[in-house]
Amino acid sequence: MSKQAYTPIVFVTFGLPGAGKTYAAKLFEPFGFKMHDGDDDLPEDMREAINTQQPVNDEMRDRFFRRIIAHVGELVAVYPKVVVAQTFLKEKYRLQFLEQFPQAQFVLVVADERVREDRLVRRTNQPLEPNYTRRMVEMFERPNISHQVIVNDSDGADDLLGQIEAVVQDR
Repeated sequence: MSKQAYTPIVFVTFGLPGAGKTYAAKLFEPFGFKMHDGDDDLPEDMREAINTQQPVNDEMRDRFFRRIIAHVGELVAVYPKVVVAQTFLKEKYRLQFLEQFPQAQFVLVVADERVREDRLVRRTNQPLEPNYTRRMVEMFERPNISHQVIVNDSDGADDLLGQIEAVVQDR
């Protein structure tokens, strides 16, 4: 008896720094998703550039997204449902991800600018300086790919969980 092929379910939470992408992705877990923080795949030189507020070049980004794609490929071989949290500043990387995972559904996590900035000030795991964050915001390319939007303006999980449940059921 042969195994039936299955198509894993893949969601990507993406958006500006401080919007709550990782927090939102963690809230997919009660729906049976394996969560992956794309920042775990940062190459060391890129991590160092971010930590020291230095520019990140396209070669670094290319390597980074190859690593994310490879890691997600490993995860979908094991888990039927995967959610990835990553900024995905540039449309070209969203498209590259979709080439590898055409079933992936992108979810843009948005939050008011003041809310995002307050969250970034409180962040301890990977702090970002306000000027560096502003440059990232300026670089963020408006998504042209198909995507849904969830609003994360509060620090409570209830409203966000309801939005995520709607996104998961809508697929």
